Amino acid sequence: MIKTPKLAASLLLALAATSASAADLVIGEIHPITGPAAFYGLPESQAIKAAADEINTSGGVKVGGTSYQIVIKTADDQASPTVGVAALRKLLGEGAKFIIGPIASGVAPALKPIIESRPDVVQLIDGSIADGLTNGKTIFRNQASVQAYNDALTRLTKARAYPTVAVMTDRFHAGFMGSQKSLVDTLESQGNKVVAQEYHKLNDTDFSAQLTKITSMKPSALVLRGYPAEGALITKTARQLGYQGQVIWEFVSPPSTVLKNISTAEMEGVLNAIPPTSQDYVALGNEKALKLETRLKKMFNAEIGELSTLSYDAVYIFKAAIEKAGTLESAAVAKAFTQLKTTDVPMAINPYAPGADGLLFTDGQVSLPGGVQIWKGNGWQPLADLKPN
Repeated sequence: MIKTPKLAASLLLALAATSASAADLVIGEIHPITGPAAFYGLPESQAIKAAADEINTSGGVKVGGTSYQIVIKTADDQASPTVGVAALRKLLGEGAKFIIGPIASGVAPALKPIIESRPDVVQLIDGSIADGLTNGKTIFRNQASVQAYNDALTRLTKARAYPTVAVMTDRFHAGFMGSQKSLVDTLESQGNKVVAQEYHKLNDTDFSAQLTKITSMKPSALVLRGYPAEGALITKTARQLGYQGQVIWEFVSPPSTVLKNISTAEMEGVLNAIPPTSQDYVALGNEKALKLETRLKKMFNAEIGELSTLSYDAVYIFKAAIEKAGTLESAAVAKAFTQLKTTDVPMAINPYAPGADGLLFTDGQVSLPGGVQIWKGNGWQPLADLKPN
């Protein structure tokens, strides 16, 4: 039984070393199994293996007269572009032509030119929200785009009519930095005047300089774009400096990670503009999400992660594409991706909105609506009414 993240990571990497036979279907996955973003990557990796186990025990992936068993090969990118490139090359060297991941928006752009140079490789991104990643040919994404996050945020700020807004962004988050100007333009156009734009980076712990400047302006809302550990520290520091406005996050934030750096009392009332998470589906009683939650506990003694349902879905999307293609040949599988309809993946947990003709992907991107959460008590709860009480 797995009792610690470190042991969980070790087991996942050990399982990934299993050799494949002729009747095996190899899928490679790249996520931060260790390092500062392991709280994202480890649950994603576990969900991928849970989906593969579920498929394998139900007869495998059927191609012609052959039923293939899925073998998952795991590569740890540590949320580092350099390590991620090496991880991808390792998977390709081991013969993996179907790739799931990554989550880190700094890693995904570094992998894109390598994937595009290999027409025999098909990638499905289950985490990164950075712009410009999909090509609709060999690179697809079943995670929401950064625009879906921004749309949720701007709907909220418009509904609440905040007169002034300050924005603080992780300068190395490709998705957020790439969309910063368009976000600011939208905020300004709808009457949310942006009075400050400040920056930080992953693993920073001192935000006093940026926040002293921001708090002196007394913005109605403080928007944070980055990762939860820094978000918690920024929120805590802002409150200590006397900031009394609304704090709004724009990133997936596991409560267990958040509460390492801030108390529940200091988090009370913080808003988060993101698409629904795995925990949201569990809280809403989604049967497939509850089933995944149970399987993860049984296999890994682990809780479901915020992005676990996306990673779980990714395996089933590959299964559907391969079975539609009727072959393991990469070009045929890539073409099948472009033809998949939302109804072709009945096991998917996330409510992907169908595109034209019911297609799952449009130019390689799914459509997932954004939403808003509010922190109450010990965690996040969906917020149905965007207007203030």
